[in-house]
Amino acid sequence: MTDPAPASVPGNAGAQVDQASDARLGYDVADGIATITIRRADKLNALLPDMILVMADLIERTRRDRKVRALVVRGEGKSFCAGDDLHPEDRFKYGPPDLHTRLKMGYPRLVNDLMQLRKPVVAMMRGHAVGAGFDLALACDFRIAAPDTRMAAIYVKRGLGGGATYLLPRFVGLGKATELLLLGSWIDAEEALKLHLVTRVVPEAQLEAETYALAAKLAKGPTQAIGAIKNARNQGLGLDPVKGLEAQILCNVELMFHRDAREGPRAFLQRREPDFSGEWIDLQYETFDPDYR
Repeated sequence: MTDPAPASVPGNAGAQVDQASDARLGYDVADGIATITIRRADKLNALLPDMILVMADLIERTRRDRKVRALVVRGEGKSFCAGDDLHPEDRFKYGPPDLHTRLKMGYPRLVNDLMQLRKPVVAMMRGHAVGAGFDLALACDFRIAAPDTRMAAIYVKRGLGGGATYLLPRFVGLGKATELLLLGSWIDAEEALKLHLVTRVVPEAQLEAETYALAAKLAKGPTQAIGAIKNARNQGLGLDPVKGLEAQILCNVELMFHRDAREGPRAFLQRREPDFSGEWIDLQYETFDPDYR
């Protein structure tokens, strides 16, 4: 059963964000897992600027909701996401195509939001994951794909560029990324698995079950530790070894403010499975637990 939607919150798109705010995007929460569904199946779930802003609001809702401990991103119908919708009447609805506008109003906003979300994100993929949809998938932490999944950094074939140039080399290396970026080649599911662009390829009939089984496992994990690890990973992508190791140390220092960092060692010493809650310790008002071990 789907949990009741939380109270709506003001959104970037100028409207209250709730389940009915945009028929092209679905948002549901059940068993600690939020699901964002792109619902433009007739357009292979291509994205328009106002959709991007509402989707950013839904990611923010996921961040705020303490009951949510994992996120699934999926597309309705036969496609994950076919990228930006290039119809000219909507392209510059929120301003000229300057750097600030593109970072705030374009799909890079979603890439940043998903990478920085301190909760695990699983993409459920089938059909097309191209252009902006390719970047969107790579920004997720895990990608469970049906056999018909096809990926591509298609930008060069449209006379465009820039997309996937940050994430793709970090997955496949400079040489292979250059090939895929400059040729815009299609990547089928099996090749994507070999290149580690997807986590797992499963039969279509098992796609949903496998996706949500992984999300459920993650939702029972140490949410704050997962978030801190993601942050240290992100920091490490642009740091020298010394600063990278400092980020690694700070990751653990930060976790001392969370109950799971006490529950994990305690469960290990008691030879039982840990019961992670994802809760933090408010040092200003709560008494420190001297017996955490």
